[in-house]
Amino acid sequence: MPLVLLTGVQPPAPSPPAPGNILGYSLAGSIITTGGPITRPLSPAAAIALWLGLSGAGCVHAYQPMTGLQSPVVVDPQAANFVDLRLSVYCLQGDLLDPQEAVTLCQNIGLLFENQGAVVQTSTTARGLRDAELADELGQAAEAAGPADLVLEIRSRQVHQSNDSLWWAASISTLTIVPAITESTFAQDIVVRDASGFVLVSDSLQGRLIRRFGVGAWAGNAVLNKLVREEPDKVTEDTAGENLSEDLYRQLSQLVFNADVQRKLLQEGASWE
Repeated sequence: MPLVLLTGVQPPAPSPPAPGNILGYSLAGSIITTGGPITRPLSPAAAIALWLGLSGAGCVHAYQPMTGLQSPVVVDPQAANFVDLRLSVYCLQGDLLDPQEAVTLCQNIGLLFENQGAVVQTSTTARGLRDAELADELGQAAEAAGPADLVLEIRSRQVHQSNDSLWWAASISTLTIVPAITESTFAQDIVVRDASGFVLVSDSLQGRLIRRFGVGAWAGNAVLNKLVREEPDKVTEDTAGENLSEDLYRQLSQLVFNADVQRKLLQEGASWE
């Protein structure tokens, strides 16, 4: 799920998966196949609607944090929170991430923690890390770059998708003045382990992406941006991804920080025995 840049961190993280990739719905395909072949000249309004559909314009994306993503954090992702921490990051492929998207997401997250002082090794896999397999993975990583202090595993999955045909019928019949709405709920399942494979932290971060397509949604958003919203509050094509990225990166930083504190406490406890 490629997700945008982390504001204020230099160098900025590359863009994660755009909201359209998560929704998995082709606007161009739907516009063409729903109405059948075009055999007569288009009216100006219909031509505009078709152009918006084929070009990918006329879409307004919104992001809503749900479970975990809206939780308060105390860690500043721009601070040096993990100086010299050796961190291995595994991004799992699945129904929401193809191999290239998993690589991109891992690069973004690796950069996030490198900017906070960690020494990061990233890897993508099509499965989770389990027991003996985990030991093999950690052993290979230790031979390649030294043993990791923490292992971060991230699994991206789609929880729910809504694409109501009634909205599309209403939108097409009104030349997209009534917007068509699609929704997708996703989850990022996070597990942080120590070097032995012991689970220190686990959580599931969930959010929703909403896409409103049509002249009405596009024009209404443009008017609000022009006349009502202040500059920081304007909704652009990148706003949803930027907000999602900021929430995700803040929560990841907090979870890894919590795991690191637990790791150090366990080490201190073992030294007292």
